[in-house]
Amino acid sequence: MAQPKSSFEFRATALSALLALMILLPAGMITYKLQVLGYPLSDLIPTVSYHVDVGMQVDGHGNNIRLRTYLPATDSRQTVSEEQNGSGLFSLAVQPDGDNRIAVWTAENVTGTQSVRYSYSVQPTHVRYVIPEGLPIPASYPPAFDPYLQEEEGVQVSNPQIRERLRQIVPEENPTVGEALIRIHRHLQDDFANRNFSGYTDALTALKLGEASCNGKSRLFVAMARQLNLPARLVGGLILTSGSKRTSHQWVEVYINGHWVPFDTLNDHLAELPANYLTLYKGDKVLFGHTADVNFDYFFKIKKRLVPQASAERALSESSLNAANLYTVFDRIGISQNLLKIMLMIPFGALVVVIFRNVIGLETFGTFLPALIAAAARETGLWWGMFAFVVIILVSSLVRRVLDWMQLLHSPKMAIMLTVVVCVMLMMTVGSVHLGLLDLAHASLFPIAILAITAERFALIEVEQGTQKAFRIMFTTLIVIAACYVVMDSLFLQSMTLAFPEVLLLVIALNLWLGKWIGMRVTEFVRFRRLIFKEQA
Repeated sequence: MAQPKSSFEFRATALSALLALMILLPAGMITYKLQVLGYPLSDLIPTVSYHVDVGMQVDGHGNNIRLRTYLPATDSRQTVSEEQNGSGLFSLAVQPDGDNRIAVWTAENVTGTQSVRYSYSVQPTHVRYVIPEGLPIPASYPPAFDPYLQEEEGVQVSNPQIRERLRQIVPEENPTVGEALIRIHRHLQDDFANRNFSGYTDALTALKLGEASCNGKSRLFVAMARQLNLPARLVGGLILTSGSKRTSHQWVEVYINGHWVPFDTLNDHLAELPANYLTLYKGDKVLFGHTADVNFDYFFKIKKRLVPQASAERALSESSLNAANLYTVFDRIGISQNLLKIMLMIPFGALVVVIFRNVIGLETFGTFLPALIAAAARETGLWWGMFAFVVIILVSSLVRRVLDWMQLLHSPKMAIMLTVVVCVMLMMTVGSVHLGLLDLAHASLFPIAILAITAERFALIEVEQGTQKAFRIMFTTLIVIAACYVVMDSLFLQSMTLAFPEVLLLVIALNLWLGKWIGMRVTEFVRFRRLIFKEQA
């Protein structure tokens, strides 16, 4: 029996009222936050951050092994966060070392190849100093600056050849700070060739060769600055560029008018430091150390990304009308703050899936599988995430075909499928770590049960509708995963949702509207375009 007309009208009116509420309520709350509470909207624009993985590998033969390296510290120019240690059988101790932080890993009776991994995120900023004109070189300094004025191994301050070269560069008896340092910098930059020496080069050797790498030029700079009674020190660190690398970098800091001012004569940075420079230690140090007579290797894996600005997170966390104050709750129970961002982004990923399925007309495995895989792929990266997804599904579906041949009951078969998915993920993680593919190693974060169900569905479609159909759905699923990843990985969208979580009501409003979608899907339009245009003609 058909429902009375009034019932349809009431339902339509209720839906329209709910849609209006889902739009007006967040619009009003956002306006209130911006106009009355003065939310820092400009601070919601993401800033650049770098995720750094430090990997070390050593071969043991039943002996005790000690490894060490320097870790970055938070200061006025860089903010370090999200530090994680993955040291296997090694024990880690982080100790102060003057102005530095040194990490020491120790293990007893080490056999075979063992790996140590330490990761952190850092937000460095660009700094530039203006040296006042006419600033004289001070005659004396407090005793704390004595180490930065004295001769030390590799920095031959009193060497006659270095002193003579300095007099040629700066002949004045009483030069100003700016004049002296600019001439030293220009001499080392313009008259000394840059060379990628991997070994140790002291100041005198660099002078005699007329060429040097960053450490040779920096030691010569320090020697000349100290000769002029200007406190100077070496600084070691990394130039942060995406990818894997083994090369570190050294530059100089000179104490001027109450500030340690940076100089990099290799890359021609005078009284400034770019935003992609990471300070690891201060002083003439060796970045890595290890027990003698063992095979040792290391690498840095650097990933550039955008993150919400710290100032915005602090401002938002003080308000009770945003989701940022949930950070403290998540920290209290030991769960990463990234989980909160993932939770807030999943509704957007689900909306993308709805658009692709209901409006565009692409068929996918599972209703919201693409959004969940995209969320997990935040740790692997998009391409490695899709690669891991395809490998897991193909291997698991092959096992499923074998189980079908054995004619097992459904529940034991699914339990075996679940176990196979776990095994594949574990093997992928172990193999990727040995190959240095640390992004792929995060495939272990994928939703296991959903992958097992998806593998079964792939195998069923392959049997019932053909291999071509199964792989076509696999391809369209990957397209939707990529689209979900792009939307969910938007740091601007994450920042906006943290500040204005009420925008999730707008997501509900869009889903309500799409729930009544009766228009032709894009794929249907493409499929029947000849018939459509023929009728119009």
